[in-house]
Amino acid sequence: MYSLVKKNIIEKKLIEPGDNILLGLSGGPDSVFLFYNLIKLKEMLSFNLYASHINHMYRGEDAMADEEFVRSLCKKHGIKLFVKRKNATEYAKELKVTEEEAGRVLRYTFFNDNLKEVGGGKIALAHHLNDQAETVLQRIIRGTGIDGLSAMSFKNNNLIRPILNVPKNEIMDYLHANNYDYCIDITNSQDIYGRNKIRLNLIPYLETFNPNIQNSLYRMSQAMERDKKIISKYVELKFNEVLKKKDSNTITLCLNKLKDMDEAEAGRTIRRGIEELKGNTVNIEMKHIDSAIELIRSGKTGKKINLTEGITIEISYDDLLINKMVENVPDFEYNIVLSKLIHIKEVNKYLFCKLIEPKDAVIEDKNSINIDYDLVKGDLKVRNRRPGDKMVPSGMKGSKKIKDIFIDLKVPTKERNSKLIIADNENILWLEGFRIHDRYKVSPKTKKILNISIGRQNE
Repeated sequence: MYSLVKKNIIEKKLIEPGDNILLGLSGGPDSVFLFYNLIKLKEMLSFNLYASHINHMYRGEDAMADEEFVRSLCKKHGIKLFVKRKNATEYAKELKVTEEEAGRVLRYTFFNDNLKEVGGGKIALAHHLNDQAETVLQRIIRGTGIDGLSAMSFKNNNLIRPILNVPKNEIMDYLHANNYDYCIDITNSQDIYGRNKIRLNLIPYLETFNPNIQNSLYRMSQAMERDKKIISKYVELKFNEVLKKKDSNTITLCLNKLKDMDEAEAGRTIRRGIEELKGNTVNIEMKHIDSAIELIRSGKTGKKINLTEGITIEISYDDLLINKMVENVPDFEYNIVLSKLIHIKEVNKYLFCKLIEPKDAVIEDKNSINIDYDLVKGDLKVRNRRPGDKMVPSGMKGSKKIKDIFIDLKVPTKERNSKLIIADNENILWLEGFRIHDRYKVSPKTKKILNISIGRQNE
């Protein structure tokens, strides 16, 4: 078995020399099997090995015994161990999800935090062939497509599964042949969870039709994985064709181009946008994609649908916006001090104002403007919008409501409270991303120029 794990790691390039590998170590037979194989390969392949253990605290003394076993095992072999205790049942209530989903979120969050601490790397998971078969069946029961049937991969971003093609019985044979101890979770033998019912009841029944059903399901998952890769390349091309812009909270797609696609292309493209924003497509179902397709057909600005986990899709003029919901931006106001960098924490933007000579003035851009400083009345402030705000845009005679300016500029509603407004005691001098007030523009008579620049921390 050592040779098969080694073959997987080398041929599939799961681990490279110098990698930091963090093993999810529960203490059960699967993770202990992977632990010993990685220990044997560590020096040969020149990687660093760490381990993480989460005590979900819902099995009382048994859970504490598992934790102590893992601590002892890592200490014996000189492996740095990270341990976290968190009640999965209570956490599920906090997140309003199932215990299984809460446990998954808890594990991967903790694992990634540990990776950051050691300087990055990969997370090694002990999913094996039987786990893959169960996953395929679970997704068939729920309803799935090619992506779902491909189930788990040997490598997915920073996750690696070096024993995905190893049957459970061979894992147990290896542990017993080498007299390696491991822990037993008695809840795995109780049909109280969906996966347990598949493993304990459905698979034995299917084996009466095909004794090798688990191998067959594994082979099917690998065939679907190959097909998925071909489809993904095409979808990536279509996604880049319609992508207009993206940031941490919004993916903006061209609505008209989406309308020109057939439903399958549009659906896959939207799903790719959700993945770009969310980091994965967990809990994104066909009903969510169908709702998005219906939204595209309607083409009505302002119409919005809620999907899952805070993901929304809405139409904004010629754009389809895929949004990650964030907390509403509260009202804020800061006094401006010249030549001092101001951090507006509510929107994570920075403002810098300085006086310059007219001869030193440079061409303005959307994030930097110049105004006639001698025309400023009283104190300068930076804030976000308020009801009734208005200004006289440069080149215009009459005033215009800030709300109407946002509409004209097609600024999505959710972004409007994040836009900065520079004002003195009488007027709005500048709306971020728009023109300055007509009264304050620089002229040949200007003696002092106030330069105002807006940026983010990494700019």
